[in-house]
Amino acid sequence: MGIDYIDLSMSEDEYEKEISPLLKRVFLKGNFVGGDEVEEFEKNFSKYIGSKYAISLNSGTDALILSLKALDISCGDEVITVSNSFISTANAIKWVGAEAVFVDIGNDLLIDTSKIKRAINKKTKAIIPVHLMGLACDMSEINKIAKEYGLKVIEDAAQSVGSLYEGQKTGTLGDIGAFSLHPLKNLGGIGDGGIVTTDNEDLANKIRMLRNNGLKSRDTLEVVGIVSRLDSINATVLNCRLKKVDKIIYERREKAKLYNTLLKSVLPIKEDTKRVHSYHTFVIICEKRDELKEFLKDSGIETKIHYPNLIHTQKPYKALHVELPQSEKLVKKILTLPLANVSKEDIKQVCNKIEEFYSKEAI
Repeated sequence: MGIDYIDLSMSEDEYEKEISPLLKRVFLKGNFVGGDEVEEFEKNFSKYIGSKYAISLNSGTDALILSLKALDISCGDEVITVSNSFISTANAIKWVGAEAVFVDIGNDLLIDTSKIKRAINKKTKAIIPVHLMGLACDMSEINKIAKEYGLKVIEDAAQSVGSLYEGQKTGTLGDIGAFSLHPLKNLGGIGDGGIVTTDNEDLANKIRMLRNNGLKSRDTLEVVGIVSRLDSINATVLNCRLKKVDKIIYERREKAKLYNTLLKSVLPIKEDTKRVHSYHTFVIICEKRDELKEFLKDSGIETKIHYPNLIHTQKPYKALHVELPQSEKLVKKILTLPLANVSKEDIKQVCNKIEEFYSKEAI
């Protein structure tokens, strides 16, 4: 038996005792779009995050797109972000007609705030910091810069449900927070899903209209929108799992502590006194990454790379001719180790194999 990266199957116990009775109610009511389950999830998520409003959507990508649309960012505008994210971050900017301006990252794989100011010009309208892996960006410095230049801040919090920065949850640290509820996330549904958080009532109302064709009421069109609604079945599962998300994060943090204790030959990405890591992923920086990955594969250990191709090197963005030396250096050294479903014994095995690899390399 090997060590898989993740197993997304639902346990029979969770389904029979927790999910099935709730789904039965949804099917008997016959309300599959919107309704009480969705409203309840939005209310519960808002309370958990600490925001005044939460608006559920079809995906984390739509959460970014509609956040940009709500802030009236469009053609001719520029938005500052990073290149070492999932492609949705930049694609959302492109989708509304704006241009992504990529800045480099620090050793923690997050946006280097010292590089932001030089990327700002009269076209710049917003900054999208990406809380990659579940580790929050330096939001104090980002908000300081945003205030100085009159910019909006959209947190790409897709991977950071439950993460903290100076005691405050991500999604409440900018103008808008955009989350993914994909099954891979710490709070994952049974399909695509997303949710936006904000304290601004006008933005919340605009996003609600944008997700529902732009309708202000059943037959009154206010703006041109799309259809991006969370269904009640997914909301039912998410409501159930939201009650357990802190336990999930605690368990991941405990496993990460063990990794951090045992790993000697590689550099794990760790939290600091300002930040509490929720460990959506456990990422290390290592030498001879590809060889290590192959060695672990041969040992029955599955790993991933998040993400092997920087966005600015992808076909739709190559024309930007961006130079990001730190991003380009670190992307060749990152490796994501299994975390979600592994036991302590599994972690010990993974660490032993990593140390074995480097001890052989030293000979």
